[in-house]
Amino acid sequence: MNTLWDELIHELGTVRALSAAALEARSETSRVALLTLLDAETAEISAILDRILRSEVSSAA
Repeated sequence: MNTLWDELIHELGTVRALSAAALEARSETSRVALLTLLDAETAEISAILDRILRSEVSSAA
């Protein structure tokens, strides 16, 4: 379970970094690329949260 939380913390840090970089991007192309990466990282966070929820439910049963 700690591994999932570690992954989540890592992904959240990545999202923060990508968000900051997108705000500072000098070109529209760079901004779009960073936002695309941000979208992928957000999906990864969602998947990790799903795994955490499933783990919590199965341990409560």
